[in-house]
Amino acid sequence: MSNRRFVAHIDILGMANLIKSDAESAWKLLTTLADCRDDVLEYEITFIDTAERAVLAERVKCLTFSDTILLYTLSDKLVDLRSIVWMTAQILNLSLSGCVPIRAGISLGVFFVNEERSMYAGPALVDAYTIGENAQWLGIVVSPEVYYFPRASEWKSGVSDIFVRYGIPTKGAVVDGFAVNWPAVYAKSYVGEIPVQADAIYSGFVDSFGPYEKLDNAVKLKYENTATFMTQMLQMPKLDPSGEP
Repeated sequence: MSNRRFVAHIDILGMANLIKSDAESAWKLLTTLADCRDDVLEYEITFIDTAERAVLAERVKCLTFSDTILLYTLSDKLVDLRSIVWMTAQILNLSLSGCVPIRAGISLGVFFVNEERSMYAGPALVDAYTIGENAQWLGIVVSPEVYYFPRASEWKSGVSDIFVRYGIPTKGAVVDGFAVNWPAVYAKSYVGEIPVQADAIYSGFVDSFGPYEKLDNAVKLKYENTATFMTQMLQMPKLDPSGEP
């Protein structure tokens, strides 16, 4: 079996500080995230353009430690890419609904796995971790290898591209990069106003992290960046009646 795989790294924003200040609340957030993970693992999906059906638990493996979820595929086929991206986006969607702020990075590359000995390592994990952690927002960054994967650019949700070129906000700079257009994928379920407001996004996290007004400016900026991205993606052309990935 090849060791070339798609890897996703998902974690909760602000978890380290929350664990120190309120371990019980931190555990509740982690439990909610685990519930989202378990829910998504039960899905079987069919991709409209190819009619290919995927049982997610068979195509994507999952490992959870502390506030991090690691997803990895068994191979590097297009269906594996679509499965891990759809799964990551759905975890993000469910997590936001469950008041858990997360961000993610998805990469493609060598990733060695020995499940019997709990050994996991490879440059694909380093890449996924780096691009996900560097992004100052709630969202999903993908590596160039994912964005340029053969036929990846053909994947759409309605009339919207699933993968988009975007200036990724990082600490101190905006860098050219690539992201999953998750707001367009779930546009039908969005009931808020456009343009999206940062404090509206944050409103579900008040019980865990305190009032928006008392957040550090660097933390506020993450929600402002998220609001900007959501607004831009939601203002793209509307989905057609079959607007599902």
